[in-house]
Amino acid sequence: MKKMKKRVRSLAFVLAFLALCVGFITAGKVTAQAGSVKVTGKYYQTDARKMLSKINKFRTGKNAWYWNETDTEKVRVKGLKKLTYDYKLEKIAMKRAAEIAISFSHTRPNGQSCFSLYPSGYMWKGENIAMGTSRIMPMSSAFTLWQETDCPYAGQGHRRNMLHSGFTCVGIACFEYNGAKYWVQEFGSPNKGKKKTKAVNGKKTVKVSK
Repeated sequence: MKKMKKRVRSLAFVLAFLALCVGFITAGKVTAQAGSVKVTGKYYQTDARKMLSKINKFRTGKNAWYWNETDTEKVRVKGLKKLTYDYKLEKIAMKRAAEIAISFSHTRPNGQSCFSLYPSGYMWKGENIAMGTSRIMPMSSAFTLWQETDCPYAGQGHRRNMLHSGFTCVGIACFEYNGAKYWVQEFGSPNKGKKKTKAVNGKKTVKVSK
């Protein structure tokens, strides 16, 4: 019972934290065009790529578990392979990071599914998104938030994505806009973007369709 109360308190904190962060969505200035906006922010792709090792350590370590649907038993996930980095998925994650700065949702600002950005050939698709003030949302904090260790089954969707056996690759992005950092993980299989590209860091303007 104590463990369950702890998980509930932690979940309440996470929800309160996210609710607080939602205030950043509509704040700030963007340049509007017909059917689109230009969002200027800063990318941290060198930091974002470092999260891959944390995900793989998580997938192959003793903490690879999630609660069952009744929150009474831990489901142990065994035999997971390490994810490879997909640079095509990283580009998608970067686009999505700018989009969720305008509308924090798995639905894109233009009304399409987040997976509409995926090129053909991916048999498995998944997305995790997170946001928080720049001061308290470095890479390690975003990863910890997605782990959802103290949440019940209903609050561990991001955790289950990181532990999904169907995913073989991932692309990650971090976009800072108006005092907040927006983090995205795009999962897939098979890896369609193995060719390494230069990490994008610094100020960029991204066109977001609405």
